[in-house]
Amino acid sequence: MQTVVMTMNVTGITHREFRSIIDEMGVELRPEPGIYQHISHPTETGYRIIEVWDSQEGFERFLENRMKPAIIKLQINRETTIVFQPLHNFFGPRIQELPALIPQLPAGPNT
Repeated sequence: MQTVVMTMNVTGITHREFRSIIDEMGVELRPEPGIYQHISHPTETGYRIIEVWDSQEGFERFLENRMKPAIIKLQINRETTIVFQPLHNFFGPRIQELPALIPQLPAGPNT
């Protein structure tokens, strides 16, 4: 298996829709075993999600077992592109500070 960076661009999704999918999947309370990191941000056309996974297959299992059922249940189907690249480097000099930052973020848990 190869550690990968997954980049997902979702066109036309709103903050509320994005938050409802996250909540429906329950990933903040029950993270998928294969994920190392999740970062998301709004773009001019929707949202971009950048994640580090232990393998592309790990993400694809998550997509089939958790993400697609949540999207279908909530009826939030948007144009989405997904790209995988091998992880080349990771640098997180202030990573220990992130837990204190998370509740302040616009899409943090319970916002």
